[in-house]
Amino acid sequence: MEDHWENITMNELNYLRRKVDELLQNSTNDDNECKKYKIIKEVLSDDDCFLNIDIEHAYAILRDLGIEEERLRSYYSSLILR
Repeated sequence: MEDHWENITMNELNYLRRKVDELLQNSTNDDNECKKYKIIKEVLSDDDCFLNIDIEHAYAILRDLGIEEERLRSYYSSLILR
């Protein structure tokens, strides 16, 4: 059962990694956006990143990557619960 949850977490984390790559490619004309997404990409390079940052920063990352407000809590919970 633990492997099942770990796979879900990695799938969600990999989705976020793909999303930030996509946003980086699309924000080439906006230096501030590029900088923000590069920082997010660096944070997401750690598989345990959501365990190592506070909830406010985690929610900010999820919002920046387009996770809907009503899904933030459940999405965040699935990333930190293993």
